[in-house]
Amino acid sequence: MRFLIKAYALIWAFSATASSQALGKPPLSLNEAIASVLESNPQLQAADFDTQAAAARIRQQSQPTPWKLGVELENLGGTSEVKGIQRMETTLSLGRILELGNKPQLRGELARVQATLLANEQDAQRLDLLAETLMRFHRIAQVQALQRLAEERVVLKQRTLKTVDRHFKLGKAPKAERSRAEIDLARAELELEETEHQFAVARRNLATLWGEFSPDFQSVEADLYQLESVPDQASLERLVEKNPSLVLFATQQRLAEARVRLAEATREPDIEMSGGIRHLNGSDDFGLLFSVRVPLGSRNRATPWLEETAALSAREPLLALDKRLALRATLFGLRQELIHNRDVINALQDRIIPAAQSALADYNRGYVAGRYSLLELTQSQSTLLQARIEALNAAFNYQRNRTEIDRLTGGAIHRISNTGVSQ
Repeated sequence: MRFLIKAYALIWAFSATASSQALGKPPLSLNEAIASVLESNPQLQAADFDTQAAAARIRQQSQPTPWKLGVELENLGGTSEVKGIQRMETTLSLGRILELGNKPQLRGELARVQATLLANEQDAQRLDLLAETLMRFHRIAQVQALQRLAEERVVLKQRTLKTVDRHFKLGKAPKAERSRAEIDLARAELELEETEHQFAVARRNLATLWGEFSPDFQSVEADLYQLESVPDQASLERLVEKNPSLVLFATQQRLAEARVRLAEATREPDIEMSGGIRHLNGSDDFGLLFSVRVPLGSRNRATPWLEETAALSAREPLLALDKRLALRATLFGLRQELIHNRDVINALQDRIIPAAQSALADYNRGYVAGRYSLLELTQSQSTLLQARIEALNAAFNYQRNRTEIDRLTGGAIHRISNTGVSQ
């Protein structure tokens, strides 16, 4: 019985490919869509500049304090004895702040950890983007299949109208039945038109991921019924540690620790030192000078900052634990959904659709022979078409839930890039 469904899927895939090639555009493959996103997505392009900025920030934060060149004029433009420049004193000095506690290196370490955090965030963003690409790609495949089912329904309703029309002309059917058949055909045509709008929206949504508003493809090449095996719970428990959020928490823990070390270093006071030469204009003499300034209370002033950074560092493991528990619960639920989706597909393909096909064939023969009413015939048609739609939606939900599992376990990049398409 499943052979009938697979045969129908192959006929649909062939028809979609043929119509697309007739328009001069081959169907878009998943790998082509991914390549376009990785090459042209605006978010990924913007991330390159963030990386460059992070590298510059590391160099900036690692620099020691600069030297300061100073010129100081005293006793200039006063009154009486210091009137004019007779008693002016000119001091030329050179100095800098000497940072104790290895602060430049600690600032550079903090900037490097921040750059690592940025890289992790970009990896998570790339993972989300690829998962979104796959979901939108499968959405187009779903709408393509719905469009084919809508076209089949129109053909079915056209045939039914012809049959009813013959019965009406022979006096075997009332005019009301003919009107009902015309209504059913009109509704089927409206549903077909709706799928065309959905298809246009789905195509555009995918194209925007690589920075285009007008898609340059007519269809996609995909098989929603190509179901990968359901991962076991133990595997998901192991893979949860690869979740991008947990990787980010690990880096944030390192970032918090780097902030603690920098806060500890601020307890060491920085020494401002300078030296220079002074010229006394009145006697035309020169003298050397040297100064040292040390701030008082650095240890006490650094204590609140150290307490703040220590508290923020202590919270990170707890946030990671909370996230880990939530992820495990989410993955368990998604796995149960996968199992349900698979069971629905198997039940529809193995039992419900074949039975509906057999019933429809019997109702077709019975209606021609006058044993069944038009209402019974149309209900039988609706049962078969609805079962096919349910199977399609279950297959789409399976692909969506599997993609979400891979996104949460960090496996979407590998799996998406190796996902096969129908040949």
